[in-house]
Amino acid sequence: MHAGGSCSLQIPREAKDVVSAWNIGRVINCRRVGQGEVNHNFVIGTFKGKYVLRQAAHHRTSAELEFELSYLNYLMRSSFPYKIPSAIPTANGELFIAVQGRFYWLYEFLEGTFVERFNKSRLAQPARMIATYHLLIEKSHLSNGRRHSDLFNRTPVLKEIGDYQVEILRRNRANRDDVTFVKESKILEPMLRSLDESPYSNLRRYPIHGDINPQNLIWKNGMLVGLLDFENVSTTNGPTIRDISQFYNTAFRDARAKYRLDLNLAKQFLLFYKQYHPMSSNEIRLIPNLMIAGFIEDFVYAFWMLRNDPERARGYRLALYSRAAQWSYSNRERIAEALLK
Repeated sequence: MHAGGSCSLQIPREAKDVVSAWNIGRVINCRRVGQGEVNHNFVIGTFKGKYVLRQAAHHRTSAELEFELSYLNYLMRSSFPYKIPSAIPTANGELFIAVQGRFYWLYEFLEGTFVERFNKSRLAQPARMIATYHLLIEKSHLSNGRRHSDLFNRTPVLKEIGDYQVEILRRNRANRDDVTFVKESKILEPMLRSLDESPYSNLRRYPIHGDINPQNLIWKNGMLVGLLDFENVSTTNGPTIRDISQFYNTAFRDARAKYRLDLNLAKQFLLFYKQYHPMSSNEIRLIPNLMIAGFIEDFVYAFWMLRNDPERARGYRLALYSRAAQWSYSNRERIAEALLK
């Protein structure tokens, strides 16, 4: 087997060459996948089938990747009824390999499409999937060895905000994104600091997905069939409710104003979820605060992307993340009350 074939010039040479570690036949085509912000994914076509070559982020360690793959293996052994990535061993029996300081692993391509906009007819299926996933994780003994951080991830986010502010203000010249970041972060900082964790300190925490959003859900023939991108499980410990708050932030935006949550969709989703997974009123009250923290973290991450990978950050709007956080903060009691009804 050899790489060969027709590969996009956007794909690094080492990514083409690394495929030879797997016995998947001669590569006839390959392309870079648009989704994925930290990792790079390449769809590889051979005469044997279609695969995804996943290039892990620079900062990932072998231990983190080993945990992620064991986590996926647990879900498969537990008969999780949805398709998820499953690492294909190399010719030498390894689940991943290292090339030029980056880790690569391979899995069969999961056929399907993404649904960007949700309506009431599409709520029951993701609610059931996420509830099923949470039940399996809650009864597992999986541990990524990480200490529990605060629920709102304040320490690293506030440090990053402070570092960027100092750097920008020291420079003589700032671009539009720099100016927006400084202006909006001064509004967001006190919001993040004010979130109170103490009422929720007894909630159990697990290595959770942490990024369930429309681009990680695979649909086929009107059915939800798969879930992607589990890389956060190796570094994140949080209550399962955090997955729901992230899903709210990405899937249920108001059609007329994206910075607002569509409360009707959010409430209906929760009703479906509770058919399969119990939820306390305390957990529900936490959702708005997790949404606020999530938008602020996304605001900071979007700024990092605009600086470090502007091509893939096209369309990122710092002001929109900030406005969404501010709206959620101003309406957190209203959101909680609506979800508790």
